[in-house]
Amino acid sequence: MMPTLFARRLVPTALAALAGLCVLPGHAHAQCQYDVTILQFPIDCGIGTVITSGLSLNEDGAVVGSYKCPISKYSQGFLWTAEGGFVGLDPPPGVIEVILTDINDQGVICGTMIVADIGKRGFVYDHGVWTVLPPVVDMLGTWSSAAAISNAGVVVGQRSITENLNPQNAYIWSADEGFTDLGVMKGPNSAATAISEAGLVAGWSGSAYYSNGLGFLSNQGRVTMLGPIPDGLTSTPWALSEDTTVVGFGEIPMDGFPSGVPRAFLWRNAEFTMLGTLPDHLVSGAYDIRSEPLQIVGFSKYVDGNPNISHGFIWQTGAMRDLNSLVQTEPGIVIRSAGAINSGGVIVANGSGPQGVVTFLLTPVESPVGDLDADCEVGILDLLILLAAWGEAGSPADLNNDGLVGILDLLTLLANWT
Repeated sequence: MMPTLFARRLVPTALAALAGLCVLPGHAHAQCQYDVTILQFPIDCGIGTVITSGLSLNEDGAVVGSYKCPISKYSQGFLWTAEGGFVGLDPPPGVIEVILTDINDQGVICGTMIVADIGKRGFVYDHGVWTVLPPVVDMLGTWSSAAAISNAGVVVGQRSITENLNPQNAYIWSADEGFTDLGVMKGPNSAATAISEAGLVAGWSGSAYYSNGLGFLSNQGRVTMLGPIPDGLTSTPWALSEDTTVVGFGEIPMDGFPSGVPRAFLWRNAEFTMLGTLPDHLVSGAYDIRSEPLQIVGFSKYVDGNPNISHGFIWQTGAMRDLNSLVQTEPGIVIRSAGAINSGGVIVANGSGPQGVVTFLLTPVESPVGDLDADCEVGILDLLILLAAWGEAGSPADLNNDGLVGILDLLTLLANWT
C-alpha cells in the first residue's frame, strides 16, 4: 500500500510537469547509446589518407557514398556491406566523378555523375548496369541529377528542360514509365528530393532552395506547397516518411547572413515544428527520418562564429541530442553530421578521427530499463510515472512483463537508477 499512498501524495503535481514532456504514443523509448563501426575506403592515397563520405543506407544496412584522396579533384562511388566490405563502383567510360545518393532494399543505387565534356547526369546503377537519366535536351550546358530511389525502382531528381541550364524541373523516372516532369510550380525551377514507397514525392520550387525555394508534396499530380518555415524565408524538404512527415531545413533572416540561416524542421499535417539547434549552435538541418519511433537525424553547427564546428544530431521525444554524447569511441573521433537512418535505427554519419575524414555506422544499443520518460536516464520522473501506473495492466511501466505494474517493477527501476 505504501507505493500507492506515496503516489497519491506526490504524483498529481508531478503529472502536471510531465504533461509538458513529449512522450511518444505507446511510449516508444529514446535511443540512448550506439555502437560505432568506422568505415573508410581501404586504398593507399600515397599523400594523405582517403576521405570517405557515406550518404545513404538501406534496410539491410548496405551503405553507399563517395571517396577520394586528398589530392584528387573528383570523388568516386562505393558500396559497403557487412558481408563484403567496400566495393568501388567502376564508372562507365568518360565518367570522371560519381556521387551515390541513395540505395533501395534491392541494392539498386541512384546518384549523379560528371561526364567529361558533357556535364552532370543523373543515373541508376543496378548490379553492374548503368542507366543514364539525361536532361530533356541532352547536350553540353544542360544537366540532370538523381536524389532518391524507392524499392519499386522509381527515381526522383532534377533536370534541365531546355537547351540551357535553367529552367530545371523536378522529375519522376522509372524503367517502365520513363520520365514524368512535375513542373516548375512556384518557379522558375523545381527539384524532387525524396520519394515514399507509396509514391509521394517531396521537393522544392523557386529560383534556388537557399534563396526563395519553398517545399512541395506531389501525390499523383496533386501538389501541396508547404510555404516557408515559421518566421522564415524558405523550406527545403530532404526526406519523407511513409506517414507523410517531411523533414528538411529552411532559412530564417538574420543580420550578417544575406541568404538567412538554415534551421531544421519537421512538417506534418500542414504544420511546421522547428527542431532547434544543439546548445550554442546557430545552424541546423535535418537529413532523414525514421517513422516509428519518430527519430530525425542531421547536423547542427556554427559555434562562436566558427562555421567549421559541426556535430551530428538525433531528434527524438521532442528534443535534439548530440550523437557524440551517445557513443563511446576512441579519443579524437567527432561525428560531424548524420545523413541517413533506417527503420532499425541504424545511422550513417560522417566525421573525423585519427584516420582522417571517415564514415560511421551507428548501431543502436538497448536503452536503459526503467527509462519511462525517454530522457535516457532512470530517475525521479520515471519513478513517478511508475507509481502513477501502479496496479495497471498493459502499461509501459510493467518492466518485468508480468501483466501488472507492481513491486517487482519498482525494484527493477531502482536497480537501474542513474
